[in-house]
Amino acid sequence: MNPDLLASLHPPRLPESFAAAGWDDFLAAFGLGLLLAALVVALAMPALRRRPRRPRAAERIAAAAKLPAPERLLALSRLLAERGGALPADQRAALYRGEGGDPARIEALILGRKRGAR
Repeated sequence: MNPDLLASLHPPRLPESFAAAGWDDFLAAFGLGLLLAALVVALAMPALRRRPRRPRAAERIAAAAKLPAPERLLALSRLLAERGGALPADQRAALYRGEGGDPARIEALILGRKRGAR
């Protein structure tokens, strides 16, 4: 492009209402800002939502104590497995036979596992 040619051209002429910002332009910009803020909040809500606290081992043991004996042993063995422990062979065999196991022993394994992990 030739700079002389560009200098000889007349500047574009816009109506005065387009050239200067008025109150309606500011109002539209404010509305767009509100819409953008609502979009950001809507996208951020899953990350900002409060998550429920996981029950502690002692609370879960207390809840299991209210269950009937077979279900209590299963709940305690699940809790032990979740915490990275394993049932002793005699307890596992007793659970499979349906004879019942020793819930106090399983609870001790769960609580001992917790103390050892720290």
